[in-house]
Amino acid sequence: MFQNFFSDYLVKLQESNQQWWKDFEQGKAAVNSPLTKAMQELNAEDTAEFMDKASKQPAAMLDMQTKWWMQQLEIWQRVALQSSKEQVVDVEKGDRRFQDDAWKEEAFYNFIKQSYVLFSKTYLDTINSVEGVDEKIKERLTFFSRQTLNALSPTNFIATNPELLKLTLEQNGENLLAGLQQFQEDMEASADVLKIRMTNTEAFQVGEHVANTSGDVVFKNELFELIQYRPLTEKVNATPLLIVPPFINKYYILDLREKNSMVKWLLEQGHSVFMMSWRNPGPSQAKVEFGDYVTEGVVKAVAAIESITGKDQINAAGYCIGGTVLASTVAYYAAKRMKKRIVSASFFTTLLDFSQPGEVGAYINDTIIRAIELQNNSLGYMDGRSLSVTFSLLRENSLYWNYYVDNYLKGNSPVDFDLLYWNSDSTNVAAATHNFLLRQLYLENKLIADKGVKIGGVWIDLDKIRIPSYFISTKEDHIALWQGTYRGALKMGGNKTFVLGESGHIAGIVNHPKKEKYGFWTNSTLDESAEEWINNADHHKGSWWLHWNEWLAQYIPEEQVDPFPVGNDDYPVLGAAPGEYVAQTLPIIESIDVNEQTESGASESQTA
Repeated sequence: MFQNFFSDYLVKLQESNQQWWKDFEQGKAAVNSPLTKAMQELNAEDTAEFMDKASKQPAAMLDMQTKWWMQQLEIWQRVALQSSKEQVVDVEKGDRRFQDDAWKEEAFYNFIKQSYVLFSKTYLDTINSVEGVDEKIKERLTFFSRQTLNALSPTNFIATNPELLKLTLEQNGENLLAGLQQFQEDMEASADVLKIRMTNTEAFQVGEHVANTSGDVVFKNELFELIQYRPLTEKVNATPLLIVPPFINKYYILDLREKNSMVKWLLEQGHSVFMMSWRNPGPSQAKVEFGDYVTEGVVKAVAAIESITGKDQINAAGYCIGGTVLASTVAYYAAKRMKKRIVSASFFTTLLDFSQPGEVGAYINDTIIRAIELQNNSLGYMDGRSLSVTFSLLRENSLYWNYYVDNYLKGNSPVDFDLLYWNSDSTNVAAATHNFLLRQLYLENKLIADKGVKIGGVWIDLDKIRIPSYFISTKEDHIALWQGTYRGALKMGGNKTFVLGESGHIAGIVNHPKKEKYGFWTNSTLDESAEEWINNADHHKGSWWLHWNEWLAQYIPEEQVDPFPVGNDDYPVLGAAPGEYVAQTLPIIESIDVNEQTESGASESQTA
């Protein structure tokens, strides 16, 4: 009987899994969209493969079910008899869902919590215990099953959450009315997936509260604006610094408020900082390709900086996919046999080898990618709001369901948090670019291959890069696993320095020295494996910014110079920072007036 009960429960949860993803992933979109069908087909195929293999291992399945039932019985006995406050199973470290005392002190809720935790663990362990199932299938089943299990957590429902029930009774349901209002507003502002507000979007204004470091837009084309920041020191470093942010997000993650602005800190260290601010693409940019971010993006920015400063070499840094663009640019220069324009390159949480993409790998397969390509080609771009939710669901309990409970069930107003404001300020990705990222980079991993990616008419090869490079990754990064970024560093030519910071993809990078919050590891030897590297690494307190600044000093003449002029005749000031592109909101406004501008400094004629 118990075995049948467990099997029925598994089947019901699997059915719920399929239905939940059908409804949740598509939200307001039509249920017969290509992506919905692809997700359903793939889920059905994976489930059939798993069930086939599981049916041939009855002893292993019986053992899992027996262990589950025995532990479930033990939970019941301890709770009913109150024989011990010791938990049979408990939540994982860092899981903040069950913090209310009632989850442990009151028998009813204690039983619910432990039963839920036990079943979730058993369900996922069952997937991993079945032999003969392809690892990719296991990864997908585990990921999507985890999404379902966490969506069905008793903490997400009033009747099974003691804190919510008490609050609702005390407020006579006013919390639910307030939450419903927020839910309706979020639905109206969402794309095909419900995007939950993480912060008060009215609390910040770009250019006033964030992205407010003084600067000027000195170049603009259909792809980006170039910001030249005003110096904060009497003398400046002789080599300018260009920052290439990710085009999947807006640039001001590196220029939030004064207390955590990397841009301001760099200016205070004497750097002459230039920042690229990417356009938020709409349907008319559907055919913008990844290579355009190199030839019409970084290459143009470098030429403008050369013209304005009179310097023929710069330092450059790229963040996340911006780093991928930067590496491609340096490889492009090498392939064209152009003179060394970038003297050093720094990469913040940058993937170059995409063979280890982390949990986002659940979406990386031909079936889903073909469906996304159809959707992208139809719309002309990948909606940034959907991308934002996708990344949030990689850490669903801390980046999605906690806000669901807090906003909609507790009726609380989101807090004022600059980093979360930036995270909610979504940008689209042009269809051709997003298709390239998914298929050519993530699925086929062509960037590290010889003649794998062609840009501007030439095949690029990362191994041909000869300039020094600095890689900073973060240990808890769930978007660009540090083991994956380490593999990418090994694929590049030139002298390389790899540093590993504490915390995650954003907090570990935006780590102002004054906070003294997160440390970092260094190891001058790049071992063959990431595990060997970290085992032999030294830990340091303080921000990696200081370490990076010392590294940069090697590629800057010791003698400082007078501040560079702001723009010039070829690159006149077009307006004050933060510019126009960063202010673009969704839906896209297509009628943007792009100033025509002489690009004499952008010529590729300056070859070796």
